[in-house]
Amino acid sequence: MHQKIKKINKHAAVNVHLYGDVLEMTDYKPRKQRIKPLSKDNYVDLATGEVKDYHRNSQRIQSPENLRKTFKNLRRLIIGNFQAGDIWITLTYKQVNGKPMTDTSRVYKDFKAFWRRFIAKYGSCEYLSSP
Repeated sequence: MHQKIKKINKHAAVNVHLYGDVLEMTDYKPRKQRIKPLSKDNYVDLATGEVKDYHRNSQRIQSPENLRKTFKNLRRLIIGNFQAGDIWITLTYKQVNGKPMTDTSRVYKDFKAFWRRFIAKYGSCEYLSSP
């Protein structure tokens, strides 16, 4: 899939990412900081000076924009760490009832057991994991 190449203004601030054989340049507009974190639970709203609590979502549901950023970063990791001729697999994990697994300690324990069996059968390998 080819994307249309857009020209970047020569005076624009850019982010540069080099991964594998890919050079990616994107323009961005620096934003003024709106909040200042105080702790893992509180922050200061710099416009009003109010101290507020972070509102945390108990579910790991992401917005479409956050998902797009996550997949872009994952693509960069894959391209930067794999070369032509490498073999790779993608593992997915769900509970027996078909719902997404939310117990991260169980996932870690199960992956560790899977990886031991995998190495025993196929020999030494490296892996890249993403939460």
